[in-house]
Amino acid sequence: MASTPPHCSITATKPYQTHQYPQNQRLKSHRQTRPTNQWPTTHHVSLSKPLPLPPRTVPKPASAAGPVPSSFSSLCPPAKSDLVSAFSGRRSTRMVSKMHLGRPKTTVGSRHSPLAEEALETAIRSGKDDFALDDVLHSFESRFVSDDYTFLLRELGNRGECWKAIRCFEFAVRRERKRTEQGKLASSMISTLGRLGKVELAKNVFQTAVNEGYGRTVYTYSALISAYGRSGYCDEAIRVLESMKDLGVKPNLVTYNAVIDACGKGGVEFKKVVEIFDEMLKIGVQPDRITYNSLLAVCSRGGLWEAARNLFSEMVDRGIDQDIYTYNTLLDAISKGGQMDLAYKIMSEMPSKNILPNVVTYSTMIDGYAKAGRLEDALNLFNEMKFLAIGLDRVLYNTLLSLYGKLGRFEEALNVCKEMESVGIAKDVVSYNALLGGYGKQGKYDEVKGLYNEMKVERVSPNLLTYSTLIDVYSKGGLYAEAVKVFREFKQAGLKADVVLYSELINALCKNGLVESAVSLLDEMTKEGIRPNVVTYNSIIDAFGRPATTVCAVDAGT
Repeated sequence: MASTPPHCSITATKPYQTHQYPQNQRLKSHRQTRPTNQWPTTHHVSLSKPLPLPPRTVPKPASAAGPVPSSFSSLCPPAKSDLVSAFSGRRSTRMVSKMHLGRPKTTVGSRHSPLAEEALETAIRSGKDDFALDDVLHSFESRFVSDDYTFLLRELGNRGECWKAIRCFEFAVRRERKRTEQGKLASSMISTLGRLGKVELAKNVFQTAVNEGYGRTVYTYSALISAYGRSGYCDEAIRVLESMKDLGVKPNLVTYNAVIDACGKGGVEFKKVVEIFDEMLKIGVQPDRITYNSLLAVCSRGGLWEAARNLFSEMVDRGIDQDIYTYNTLLDAISKGGQMDLAYKIMSEMPSKNILPNVVTYSTMIDGYAKAGRLEDALNLFNEMKFLAIGLDRVLYNTLLSLYGKLGRFEEALNVCKEMESVGIAKDVVSYNALLGGYGKQGKYDEVKGLYNEMKVERVSPNLLTYSTLIDVYSKGGLYAEAVKVFREFKQAGLKADVVLYSELINALCKNGLVESAVSLLDEMTKEGIRPNVVTYNSIIDAFGRPATTVCAVDAGT
């Protein structure tokens, strides 16, 4: 039987951050001096460290060197992993371009027998009965080959049947006598669990495989790195890379692609990623399109548009074909760098490469124009997109709502809402936030109250931005009692405030002459470990020059 490992799909999560990024660190990299043949650029690239990610709320996995369970029985928990809710379900149609569509598949799935597909359907119909699933596996056992088991556990995982995939793996690995085939099964199982966000289970499978003598392969290590990366554990992914090198297991292209992808998801600074890439080249591992796409994603996260442009040119120099994901990620990095004229030029060149802009391309460009304040340019692109009959996704609909709101074109914003409803896309918290901000800036406070009440009726949970927007809108409109009421609702919701929300409410209280309440809130803010900013202090200082109101409007302890 063949021993080709199951392929680890490497994709990078596209960040959607709203701020610009200064570029002030100078790296000594061979990419800084490569000539570019697409667009004019300088040879030295100034880069900045990406802003840190928000604090993680998921449990930190233990080290891969921890104790190993003696069996796989603990790998089938009845409850859903916390990691699934933290890292799954975030996919939108914007993610389509990240799947490297059209790339030749290298999985072993193409070598499974027709029996495997029959077994898959029978296993799915077996329900939650452990014995029924075992009977299915026993009935096909004599006619199965290892590739059939690999197909079965992978496809069960793709359908969310995690415990069935694990039982299939246990069944198969106990019956397989060849270490290489056991290793292949283990790497496939680890990859499947990684895709499901079950990184702890993936680690347990890896540890057991290593202990039993079939897990110390480049494929199992690569699969574990990918599992860590998918869940955002970039430090653990890098430690696994170092561990395998210390043990004499030579990393390959899939390994390095997984590590670079993990760095992109985990917010590792570009300089560190460059060091990993240079190490890869030094040992003779040649990059492919996935490598460069993942590198571009790192640049995209940090808004490092010059570095992204140079990477694209290097990709062209190496004769590596680009795909829609390459262009979309490049455009995202350049848009975040505020270089919208350059981004439009690159987008215009795509058809000449037989790569047509898709909904993600237009979403990225429209969002970039909007953040640059070029709202009419954003709407012109939207009209072009409609002319080309490119369907909209939720992200783009929400961007349009924000655009029309900023322009005060509320009739068109309402038409967007109706169109969303007609295509089956319900307004989410992002939609409502865009509308609240738009109506608020135009002083339409009745509409703001109506929308906020509609959120409650539709059971769309407000987030931190919702409350911040409402407090800001009401404060600027002199509706201080409404601002305080919103803050009380925010406290009851159990959300954690940030410096922006505290500062907005403190400013509202100060302008209303409620200095004592503002100082009380400032005290609460510091106790929560949130450092006041210049806006906070200026509001307090300014308030002391006004007549005080004796009635306390907000109890900071509630």
